[in-house]
Amino acid sequence: MPRRTKSDLDGLLSSLIKSGVIDDQNFPVLRQLSTHEWEVSFVGADHISIAMGDIAYEEIHHELAAKRSYNAKLIDSGLLQLSYRFQDDRLTNHRLAYYPSPSLRPFRDDPDSYMSDERFLDIVSRRMVPFPIRFDYDTAAAQEIDHPHCHLTLGDVQGCRIPVSAPLSPRWFIEFVLRNFYKTDRYDLVGCLPDHRPGSHFKSTITPKETRLIHMVIPA
Repeated sequence: MPRRTKSDLDGLLSSLIKSGVIDDQNFPVLRQLSTHEWEVSFVGADHISIAMGDIAYEEIHHELAAKRSYNAKLIDSGLLQLSYRFQDDRLTNHRLAYYPSPSLRPFRDDPDSYMSDERFLDIVSRRMVPFPIRFDYDTAAAQEIDHPHCHLTLGDVQGCRIPVSAPLSPRWFIEFVLRNFYKTDRYDLVGCLPDHRPGSHFKSTITPKETRLIHMVIPA
């Protein structure tokens, strides 16, 4: 499973490069942490603690970008971070984060970039209030309702843990970001992604009590 997850992420990043939506990237690396523990992450992942600091979002985004702490830097400077940990073939942890650009470059600063690339103009011309979005999965920290195995955090708000039915594969996470923040009437970037691979989905981890709360469902 660790190798398959890395392979899936390799293919997804290659597709994003071909579509022209990526400005910079760090392809995933597979590390063996112990005899049975594996990690799929990226060079620069050791800087993600910057996001936990009590500093303004603009500074967090700037520092992560400056240290290239991401799998992908998108055309509008949005950052994608994907990290997975496994015990043999069993997923134990993932951290999947999207950091949208806190500011859009003014047209007068670089009008040629806007005028020469219609896709760039189409994406960044939309108004958006930026805040980070993160899907976490952690078997060790899980507590029913208070800390679901898999949950969505909006804006790094302490205690915001919206239950999610199952961990997300790289394909589901990247599709979620593209479909909700980059899909426009003219460009369907989701259609550029490779298909879901058989066996790449993770099993449901939500509890019966958590299903009685507002929650997100990852398609099987």
